Amino acid sequence: MSQPLRLTYRNSDVVFYILNKKPSFNNQKIDIMLEGETYQLQKMAGKWGVDNADEPKQGLISAIGNMISLRYRI
Repeated sequence: MSQPLRLTYRNSDVVFYILNKKPSFNNQKIDIMLEGETYQLQKMAGKWGVDNADEPKQGLISAIGNMISLRYRI
């Protein structure tokens, strides 16, 4: 498990972990742990998303995917 990463989303701090090795441009799937739940982010049509998240978390997960893309230059 990686170090905790922080993101401010809608005026609240969110802490999450990247579970797999360092993300790269070749790997378009990233496993994260958010609030004790595991999600697999996938880049589809230029946007990050997951299949198993409820509707309120979709925006947060998309923001996490964008943050990871910027940080690791994916």
